[in-house]
Amino acid sequence: MKPISVVTGAAHGIGRQTALHLARAGYFVVAADRDEAVDEVAELAGGRSVRCDVTDPQAVQQLAHGLDRLDVLVNNAGVWEFIPLAETTIDRYRHVMDVNVLGNLLCTQALAPVMARSGGGSIINVTSFLAETTRAESGIYPAAKAAINALTRQAAAEYAEAGIRVNAVGPGMIQTEGAGTMYGTTPEERARRGSFLPLGRVGEPEDIAGVIAFLASDEARYITGQVLYADGGIGLGTMKFLRQAWAT
Repeated sequence: MKPISVVTGAAHGIGRQTALHLARAGYFVVAADRDEAVDEVAELAGGRSVRCDVTDPQAVQQLAHGLDRLDVLVNNAGVWEFIPLAETTIDRYRHVMDVNVLGNLLCTQALAPVMARSGGGSIINVTSFLAETTRAESGIYPAAKAAINALTRQAAAEYAEAGIRVNAVGPGMIQTEGAGTMYGTTPEERARRGSFLPLGRVGEPEDIAGVIAFLASDEARYITGQVLYADGGIGLGTMKFLRQAWAT
């Protein structure tokens, strides 16, 4: 019997590639998302799709009730609004915090018991390098991702006795559909901007999917409560433009 994984926010970007990567690694993938594009992802992965709003407790419970067992949960669903704090309205605050933090909590609460009944497993949360690295005009988003880091450590402590490991992956500058033109409007511009990073390029969703798959695997069996930044080195603060700034 194949191990079973649930990937939230699986319709696009990191979630999509994670679902496909886990399928190639031998998992049966339950791809969850509000977007109908998740149906195509599930078909490509040879799994099944579930329409699920992670901020809706009933929808999340229905997702859990459809599972007899669970080995891996990837809490990937998230949104961002890069606007200054001064322009952050209550509605925008709630949107960012609800999807990123409440959604993570609800999925963990509902699906960890299924995993525990299965004998344990691995939960991987998707955070961001911005949880640790300050960037102007990022607004409330870094606080949401910092909360995910704290939730990761707390869940690792609370679910350890159930045989559940909980870790997080922190992407850096990753070119996804959601990122749009954030890193440039042309491949040439993205390459120029990526050249300032220590590893010399903007990342791709598959760069993150592979790290998630590692943390899901038995090779990471002695790792829990950790945040692994797969950010091309951006968090080091040693980017070329910083060195250039010191030299001028």
